[in-house]
Amino acid sequence: MCRPRVGSRRRRNLQVHGHRRPLPLETMIESLYLHVPFCEDICAYCDFTRVKIHPILVEKYLLTLFDEIKAIPKHPMKTLYLGGGTPSALATEELEALFSSLEGYHDPSTEFTMEANPDSITGEKAELMVRYGVNRVSMGVQTFDADELALLNRTHTAQDIENAISTLHQAGIHNLSIDLIYGLPRQTLESWEATLRHAVSLDISHISLYSLTIEEHSEFGRKGMKQCDGDLEAAMYFKAVQVLGEQGFDRYEISSFTKDKPSRHNLAYWHYDEFYGLGPGATQMTDHRRIVKTTNLDRYAKGKTVGEITELSVDDEQFEFIMMGLRLTEGIDLDRFESRFHLRAEERFAQAILENVAKKRLVLTTNRLACTDEGLAMLNDVLLSFLPDTP
Repeated sequence: MCRPRVGSRRRRNLQVHGHRRPLPLETMIESLYLHVPFCEDICAYCDFTRVKIHPILVEKYLLTLFDEIKAIPKHPMKTLYLGGGTPSALATEELEALFSSLEGYHDPSTEFTMEANPDSITGEKAELMVRYGVNRVSMGVQTFDADELALLNRTHTAQDIENAISTLHQAGIHNLSIDLIYGLPRQTLESWEATLRHAVSLDISHISLYSLTIEEHSEFGRKGMKQCDGDLEAAMYFKAVQVLGEQGFDRYEISSFTKDKPSRHNLAYWHYDEFYGLGPGATQMTDHRRIVKTTNLDRYAKGKTVGEITELSVDDEQFEFIMMGLRLTEGIDLDRFESRFHLRAEERFAQAILENVAKKRLVLTTNRLACTDEGLAMLNDVLLSFLPDTP
């Protein structure tokens, strides 16, 4: 399921590469992401790793993916996530082959999420998902407005969404999340509020928000469509915070809202845990390396899975720990930072913390560093102050 880029389109590059060697990590890797790059149709905003689904391509992809799965230690993960692309676009027998390959990598305590499009959820697929342990589904809803759905080249309708939710509940999957997009071309604050109010009326437990970024190689980019006005985009975000909060959806991360069922898989990212990433275009973080798998499906099918490797220094990891953790409304557990890096964040980033506390963008307590509402609204500016000096 293709998602737009998270966060502001005006974000500056916050990556940094220092030279100090990181400390060894001794924890077992407990999160696994698998990327399924196939879609039945290509969304107008999408420039992710995705291709139109075809049985021959799927067969070649699965053979390599099975080899990747076999190469990682077999033990039950805390979280397992099938993303895309559109995993639910796979045929039932293809899905069953994929699920079978994951036996031993999850147990009943695992949060096992699968992304899906509303119009590709069938009773047969839902029952198959339950049989193989899927207990959470994230659906690419994006909007309930018919004109906006057509603009996005989405093939589902608002009724398809409600039908899919009903089908999943009947099969026994009750942990349901939907994605919504704001900042669409020609979208108004009124149409956005209508989408929000429709969303909160559904029997779901989680909503993720994404601001649209028009990427150069997407259909929107090729057509020269313009970004939403920045003030309107901000108004849409704050309207979402208001409407969702009034209806019992607590904001636990800058773009994530839940009724007591946060995404445990995404929390692993925000807590800066290590994770496996398999499949074309997937990202993996293990052994102080960020590994991005090749986006070329032909190359991937030949077993040449790695696209790019970035060695992470201790400066990289300390900054990224802060960058990911400050997205959470609960903020950063400072004892976890000390346990991982053998120094206190209050010492490592003393100037940045004092500066942002003085500006009322951060709150520092005995063991927590968290953004205020103003800090979350200006998170990129906050993070820039944490960037280490580079030679």
